[in-house]
Amino acid sequence: MKRGIDKNKANPLIGQTFSTLLSCQQKLSYNISKEMKVFGITRQQYEVLAILNDNSDKAMNLNKVKSHLRENVPDISRIVQRLVEKRLINRTRQANDKRNSAISINDKGISLIKQIEPVIKEKMNEFFGVLTSEELGELSRIIAKVNQNKD
Repeated sequence: MKRGIDKNKANPLIGQTFSTLLSCQQKLSYNISKEMKVFGITRQQYEVLAILNDNSDKAMNLNKVKSHLRENVPDISRIVQRLVEKRLINRTRQANDKRNSAISINDKGISLIKQIEPVIKEKMNEFFGVLTSEELGELSRIIAKVNQNKD
């Protein structure tokens, strides 16, 4: 049995699948963004906090944080500045490079992450709770396969 798609033939399922995935991502992103407003932060700010929380044993520079983000964020500096102003993270200038700074999550940021995590889990359950464990496994496997195909 031949696997994959014949690249010489148009397959309408590709466009339909792309559209469906994009719609799902947009709905999920919108709903998460709406929930973050309750906590006074944006979805991107939450993602930065979550990355710093996952790496709380060490300060990170902006490029390292940016490399962990799931989407391209052109102005990571502005996001970080807002988190500093909200006193959710700490920023220290590097002694060897004054232009670069190290950032780390502080106790207030950790406390906020702990408040947000149950809300995120609830939202994920709302979205994906319609699937069985087997379907979730298969969906995850398929999306991972597509993600490995192109960067």
